[in-house]
Amino acid sequence: VGTAFRSVVYYGFCSSVMLVINKVTISRIPLPGLVFCVQFLTTFAAIATGKHLGFLRVDALSAERGVRFLPYVMAFVGSIFLNGKVLEKSNVETLITFRACSPLFVSVMDWAVLGRELPSPRSLAALIGVLLGAIGYVLCDSEFSMHGMGAYGWVSAYLVVIVFEMTYAKHMISNVRFDSPVWGSVLYTNALAIAPMGGLAIVSGELRRASDVSVDLRSMIVLFTCSVLGILMNWSGWNCRDKISAASYTLLGVACKFASVLLNVVIWDKHATPTGIAWLSVCLLSSTMYRQAPLRPKPA
Repeated sequence: VGTAFRSVVYYGFCSSVMLVINKVTISRIPLPGLVFCVQFLTTFAAIATGKHLGFLRVDALSAERGVRFLPYVMAFVGSIFLNGKVLEKSNVETLITFRACSPLFVSVMDWAVLGRELPSPRSLAALIGVLLGAIGYVLCDSEFSMHGMGAYGWVSAYLVVIVFEMTYAKHMISNVRFDSPVWGSVLYTNALAIAPMGGLAIVSGELRRASDVSVDLRSMIVLFTCSVLGILMNWSGWNCRDKISAASYTLLGVACKFASVLLNVVIWDKHATPTGIAWLSVCLLSSTMYRQAPLRPKPA
């Protein structure tokens, strides 16, 4: 229990801060695909250096594991890219609220694919509370009033991809053999994600726009900060996945981002209305009622 609690605290801190620092970085360097490529390269280089110097015990790359990781990596790249697009087009609260809908779907995937029970009545009520809070937020959000559902195309795609990503990641950490499961998963994720993310950046025209973007010293410092935090986020995320269920991990990612909202209100001028914040609070407070579903007993 102590190990699981510590993993939750580590991930909670990194997740709460990462969304805001990514928003700040993308506001200064509006090239989300290239920004994330820098993050992946930084994490990969840090792990390779740590392994070479003997600081880290990390499994070597192999084609067999790479093939098994590929579906997850494609979903991971898609979710990160869509995350960047949502932050570019909308506000942090919109992203968090749609993400708040994902535990309900992942809990069903936990039952269908990962061998857990369906949520208890209390947990189901918690997940429905999260969903109702999200609906309330969408109905009062100015972006919805101006543009209708068309304003939510990017974030809707993000929701679909994140449900698959969370489910498949738990499958990977539970079934792929590693001497060092957490660092091994981080290494494969970032090594395999560089090329497809770079391809998305090219297709979306970021290379053409790069020459028009002015990057000053402060922007470079922000980019460096988010890249270093990306290493911590990667490790804490896979470490936490290893300790708790997919639905619990997904819900944790939503709940801990309440701190992101507070930080966003302090440092950013594009945030939700007080009514929107109230509905968002309904989402996140409901999540505290959730209890992890147990594994189903194996047939005798």
